Amino acid sequence: MPRQPCAACGRALGSNADCLSCRDAAAKELAREAEDVTPRDVQEQAGAVERFLERPPWYAKSGPAGLFDKLRLLGMILRDYWNGQYRKVPWKAVAAVAAAAAYVLSPVDFIPDFLVPAGWTDDVLVVALTWGLVKRELREYCEWKKLSPGHFGL
Repeated sequence: MPRQPCAACGRALGSNADCLSCRDAAAKELAREAEDVTPRDVQEQAGAVERFLERPPWYAKSGPAGLFDKLRLLGMILRDYWNGQYRKVPWKAVAAVAAAAAYVLSPVDFIPDFLVPAGWTDDVLVVALTWGLVKRELREYCEWKKLSPGHFGL
């Protein structure tokens, strides 16, 4: 189903990272999708992120710089949360990370990923929104894991 155009920028609503109205619409969509995340989804998404990073599909190899590092961190926090090793992160943040991972890993989303490079724009927007929502929790996780936050753009 095609999305309605954004009144502010004219592009599909939620697809323009430079438009505040699009970012707001994308954040609301991400929050709606995160409401349906269950603990089982966390385990599935952690594994899916690991498999994706080990053997990225052909279209992902031309993905934006830094996206794989961000996905790696999101996958690590999901895995450690699921394993019970790191539970300091609120469930709301875990749900947002899992929903974002599911969206990014799906080759069929608003702009299909195989339409390189345009297919990555919606994925980058979802990661950026999630990153902004859970940045503090990601920094705390990096500190706990003894990782450099700078490596992941934090």
